[in-house]
Amino acid sequence: MTARTLRYLVAALGIGILFLACCTQADARSPFWRPRPAPPPYTFSIEDENGNSLVTFVKDGRTLVLGEPGLRYNIRVRNPTGQRVEAVVSVDGRDALSGQPGDYVNQRGYVIPAYGSLLVEGFRRSMEEVAAFRFTIPEDSYSARMGTPQNLGVIGVAFFAERVHSPAPVVRRPRSLPRPAPLPDDDSTDGRGSHDTESDRIAPMKRSAPTAGSPAPASDGRAAAPRSRAEAKDSYKGELGSSGSVNNLGTQFGESHESVVSSVFFERASATHPTLLSTLRYDDA
Repeated sequence: MTARTLRYLVAALGIGILFLACCTQADARSPFWRPRPAPPPYTFSIEDENGNSLVTFVKDGRTLVLGEPGLRYNIRVRNPTGQRVEAVVSVDGRDALSGQPGDYVNQRGYVIPAYGSLLVEGFRRSMEEVAAFRFTIPEDSYSARMGTPQNLGVIGVAFFAERVHSPAPVVRRPRSLPRPAPLPDDDSTDGRGSHDTESDRIAPMKRSAPTAGSPAPASDGRAAAPRSRAEAKDSYKGELGSSGSVNNLGTQFGESHESVVSSVFFERASATHPTLLSTLRYDDA
């Protein structure tokens, strides 16, 4: 056996081993394997009134924010996607828009534009002002005063993606052909030499109203909940849960600040299931 033949045999053996390794690795993966989709990139954080993020800690898989009694804070909600998103914000188990017990199915939220962010500065009192978020002792918190102290120290945001409708097809109405001039004894005219053509009888097209399942602006300035929805098994408070321990801080219904908003139309992709449900907890040192 010559040296050249030996080299050929060694090269062929190496290629065969490499091919066998690739086949073994491919066969180890199930044919039903599918890559898991990445989680939605919506986020929110807690800032002081100067826009500085508060110090956070991680314990037992939970993110905790360090608060101090009397400190005013805001909630910054971010939408880094190319579609609008609705954010239903809950503080200490109370809805930040209505002040009612948190329920992301029946309550509506803030609509954040594509690639935008929103600063929630307090419990909303009206379309023009809010009551500031301030850390306080549990007994003085808004939630405790309203009789729901079990969720003190929990801030939650439910994100709902917007329903995307396929563009409606463009329908071109055929033009009516011109009719010949009437004869003097033609009784199809109205006496003025004109005809009642098809184009004259068609009424102007009207813009269709929202469907029964889509939300419409309510009379109080906020978007109304969808008329048809499946009942949620758990309320927002139940989804967020209790911290299981005594919290040393709550959030006060603070002084009024100007914060002007307006009502817009938004239809959720799912009326009952948020795209992402995110929570954050806070306490003192």
